[in-house]
Amino acid sequence: MLVENSSKLHPELDFHVVRRVYVEAGLDKNLKGELITSPFDLFSVEMLRDMHGLRFGDALPTDVFVFGKGEPPHRDCTKVGGLPYWPAGKPWPRTGDGTTYHFLAQFNFADSKDLFPDLPGDVLLLLTDGPEEWIEEPDRVRFEWLPLGLDPCAEFDPVVPCEFAGAFYGAIYRTADYLDAIDKAAEVDVSENFNLPILNGTKIGGFPHFIQPAEGLSGRFLCQLGSIQAEPHVPYPWVNQSMPLDGGFNKTGIHGESNEVCFADMGTVYVAMDSAGNLTHDFQCY
Repeated sequence: MLVENSSKLHPELDFHVVRRVYVEAGLDKNLKGELITSPFDLFSVEMLRDMHGLRFGDALPTDVFVFGKGEPPHRDCTKVGGLPYWPAGKPWPRTGDGTTYHFLAQFNFADSKDLFPDLPGDVLLLLTDGPEEWIEEPDRVRFEWLPLGLDPCAEFDPVVPCEFAGAFYGAIYRTADYLDAIDKAAEVDVSENFNLPILNGTKIGGFPHFIQPAEGLSGRFLCQLGSIQAEPHVPYPWVNQSMPLDGGFNKTGIHGESNEVCFADMGTVYVAMDSAGNLTHDFQCY
């Protein structure tokens, strides 16, 4: 599923392999728009875009991520949960009352410098001061920029808590969002056609895929963090695991505790930066 000897910092998805695997498995029929987590989700969206002529007009490049399960090959990769990229010897952030921040996710912009050449750092960490309250209260999210090349902390004392089990890392794929294709996509007779012109998932750059009308986001859109839910009954629900998952709630199901990250009702976090370098974010769900 991955490009061999890729020059990118992230693991890089090999879409030619992805397409071959799913076409040979007969999974190129009955496609639909998808919230992108698994390679199949991206396959379905990209195939439908080609089949229905949705690549036209104002195309904005975006680096979208499909996920592997577990820790990434490098600590500074884009990821959700697990061990954060944090320098050894630097105290982990705490709130004003001494509460340890939770590590939510991190975005590595090193492979996206052509999209954002002048950021204040390379890796952006998203931290929260509680397991759930941050969803409704934007001030409870903290951002930390870090450069590449740091010696990452091997252990944390106290252990950095997280509100979901396990870690998930991103395999990167460069594609584009097509704002001008929204009306044409709405006429495509497939389920969830609203996910076709502007990608819905975890990505850097492109256009934000808003679930609801935008309210709390101002400045230039940087990235979005989508809920994670693998595709069931297909090979490679994760880029590093070929065995399909079922639709259940145990360790072999897509709703199992270690196989899903659901922000409220399949919500998404959007991050933007204004001209002064200040970060804003918004959260939306269904």
